[in-house]
Amino acid sequence: MSFIYPAFLFALSAIAIPIIIHLFNFRKYKTVYFSNVRFLKEVKQETQAKSKLKHLLVLLARILFILFLVLAFAQPFIPVQNSKVVPGNKAISIFIDNSFSMDAVNKNGTLLDEAKKRAL
Repeated sequence: MSFIYPAFLFALSAIAIPIIIHLFNFRKYKTVYFSNVRFLKEVKQETQAKSKLKHLLVLLARILFILFLVLAFAQPFIPVQNSKVVPGNKAISIFIDNSFSMDAVNKNGTLLDEAKKRAL
């Protein structure tokens, strides 16, 4: 696989931003006094395990978002033998509206026919 704009791959260093935020985002827990301490320990352990999993999933989603965004801008392609992709060559597409409003009659015929002639 090759890239049309490989200079955009330097933006992959932006993946470090969510990792740094994740590492330095320390959570402070409040101390809650309750008569049944055993129940609180169980709830605290369950809550910490779930929150840790949630934080890791959010971190993974952020990293994948940045990775796919950078790859989209770098425009990867699979090269065909003996051909080169030039960044300046673009395909041009012309879309013609064929709704009922294009059935209106003009001095040159219907608007749809006129649009087809202009497109050619």
